[in-house]
Parts: sequence; C-alpha cells; structure tokens
Amino acid sequence: MTSTYILNATWAPTGEVFDLRLTPGSSHCVAELGGITIRDAKVYPSGKMSIPTGATRVIDATGKLFLPALFDMHAKVEIAGRSKRESVSRTGQAAIQGGVWGMLVMPTAGFVFDNAATLDSFQDAVSQRSAAEMFPAGCISLGMEGTQQAPYNTLAARGVSILSDGGAPPTDLLMLHRAMKYAAELGLTFAIRGDVPALSAGTCIHPGTTAYKLGLRSTPPCAEEIGIETIIRLAQDAGAALHIQTVSTAKGVESIRRAKAAGCRITAEVALHHLIYTHENIGDYDTNFKTVPPLREQADADALLAGLKDGTIDCIVSDHTPCPPFDKKQDFSTAPQGMTALDYFLPQLYSKLVATGKLTWEELVRTCCLNPCRIAGPEIDEEEPDGIPLLLFDPQTTGTISAASLPSGTINTPLLGQTICGTVTLPLQ
Repeated sequence: MTSTYILNATWAPTGEVFDLRLTPGSSHCVAELGGITIRDAKVYPSGKMSIPTGATRVIDATGKLFLPALFDMHAKVEIAGRSKRESVSRTGQAAIQGGVWGMLVMPTAGFVFDNAATLDSFQDAVSQRSAAEMFPAGCISLGMEGTQQAPYNTLAARGVSILSDGGAPPTDLLMLHRAMKYAAELGLTFAIRGDVPALSAGTCIHPGTTAYKLGLRSTPPCAEEIGIETIIRLAQDAGAALHIQTVSTAKGVESIRRAKAAGCRITAEVALHHLIYTHENIGDYDTNFKTVPPLREQADADALLAGLKDGTIDCIVSDHTPCPPFDKKQDFSTAPQGMTALDYFLPQLYSKLVATGKLTWEELVRTCCLNPCRIAGPEIDEEEPDGIPLLLFDPQTTGTISAASLPSGTINTPLLGQTICGTVTLPLQ
C-alpha cells in the first residue's frame, strides 16, 4: 500500500504546522483538521512522523500551505466554435491549475441540460476528458426559453440538485412560481440571478463616470435589486430553496441579509471580479471587463466583501465564461459578456484578497469550499471525506500570465501580462 508523507505542512485556515501521512484505501485512518474530516490520513506533530526506508513519495511542504481544494458554484464550459469534448477537457485543466477540484456547470446554448440524453452525454464527456469533477445544473425551463418547466423528476434521477437557466430568471414568473412549488417537493434548489430584463435589455455597463465618458448605455442597479426582491418573494411563497447568483450591488446584499434574518431558505454568491474590479477598470472600452451584471462602484465591492465576512453572501464563484477572441474584439456594446477565471482562481483569491488582508484563509475555505459543497447537494458533501481532495499552495512563487499559461484556451481575461503569486499542487490523494 503506497503512502504519501508530507513534512512541515501548514494548515492554511489555522496556521498549524504538522506532518501528514496519506494512505489511500486505509479507511481506518481518519484525521480531523479544522472541522474537516480526511479519510485515509494520519496527522503527526511536526518532526514526529516516522518515514520508512525506501518510501517512494515524500513531499517537503516547508513554506507551503495545505488546504482543501476549492469548489466553484458557477462556471460555463461551452466555447463557441470548439467541440464540446474539447471544451470539457480544457475547462477541466483550467480548474485543476486554479485549485478547483469540482464545479457546478451552468446550462448554455451548447449544453442545454433539460433532458436525460444531454445529461448522460455531458457526464460521459466529463468522465472521459475532464481532470476536474463537473456537476451539471439542470434547466429551470425547457430550452432555457423561460416558458415551460423542464422535467424535474428526470433531472433529479440523474443526480441534478440545482436548477438554473444559466442565471437568467424565466420570463414567465407564474411558471417560475409553479415550478418552485413543484421542485420544492423534490428537494431541488433554484439558482437565479436577480434581474428585470425590461430595465437591463440592451445595456452593457454600470451608470457612472465611465458610462458617461464612453457614451455607453448603462444598466440601472435597481434592475438587479428589484429582481432579487422578486425571486426571494416567489421562493418564500413557494417554500423553495433559492440560491441567488452573482450579486453585485450593496442594496442587493441588504435584501439578502433581511431575507435571511426572516428565516428564508436563501444562499447567495458573488463573482470574484465583482470583489476586485469596478467599472473604472473598463478604461478605454476594454471588453475583458464587460460582465453581467456589470462591474459596479467601489462601495458595492466593499459591501459585497462585508457580506462575505458576516455570512450574508455564502460563496465566491469564478463565473468562468470563455469567449472566442474574435467576439471579444468587437465593439463594447456588441461584444459578449464574461471573463475567464478558473485558470488562476486560487492565485487570484490569494493575491487580491488574502495577501491584502481582506479575507482570511479560514474565510476563503468557508466561501470557496465548504459552503459551495453544502449548497450543491448531497452528492457533494463536506462531511464525505472522499468528496474533497487536498492541495498544496505555494504563495512564494510568482509568474507573468500569458496566453500560453491559460489551459482553458481562451484569453478573455484582464490578467494577461499581470504578475500573480502562487502555484497549486492538486490533488494530494
């Protein structure tokens, strides 16, 4: 039986230094680290572990951080013009490089998860091509058209626990209310972004100095805020579990805080880019900063961070959205929304939030691993020891990001040319 011996590992959430032996298949060995149970492992005080002569795998983790791998609650896989299997493969490679062991994949035009055949085909591609685990979110409505509910019994039988139309709310709110009542009996959770399409249609930027300077049509924050209030009220009345996607405004955070205090079954997420960028980063029509919802004010980013720290916002997500280079080179109004983030997810989290003192490692593990695993359903449970792999993170390494360093194969990211700290070794088990 092969064992891995890890010396001088620092458990990132607490700063405790220890030695660790990992022996796959040895289920009688169980370690407890910061409330996380790790099967097939035994922990020793630093320097107290006996390593047998001839041990084949010994890792000196001095100066490195040891933590559970991340789970991303919101990612897209499809890349227009590329085969679906290749998209699955490249996204999986990007996730592993970014410290992500698994992700919830949103339905897209190429992956419409509203029937058993599409789910089976996707899961077959994942099992053959992806280095990371991928869990599809079933469609709320057939074809993501927003008018007729998908067959939830069929989706649930295929292991689906989250329903989403790619984040957008169905246009027929009566259908959504009825769907919520029905799906609540199956234990399914609705993942929806707050929006009022009548207010946001045809817009592409937050109202402010940048929109005025560039002459672009802006999206009023109230479109998101009214949308959040609406879906909260619908879910509350229907008795359904609701996960609010990509919250971007301070008032949206307040709405969620009030709903949670009232006992509503609500969780929420924020995209990493809404924490680290504002509309001012758009500069001179840089389409890599065009997202949905749009980048907001610094006051909104501060409120989102405060919501993460006090538990109002449960998760940080990548909102990984690969786009072909040609599409992003169009004018700002025409170019598609979204940026890639999986390739350097953990290094970005570390460089932008942890190293700057905005988040602790404990908060990062909670919002990027434990909470997403809890929300995503019974098949992804932090109490199941085999469910979360372990990783080593070296915060001392630095590198300049280039197109060649992006496994996802798309370059719609503002990170190109930037120097970022940290490299990931995944998995350890």
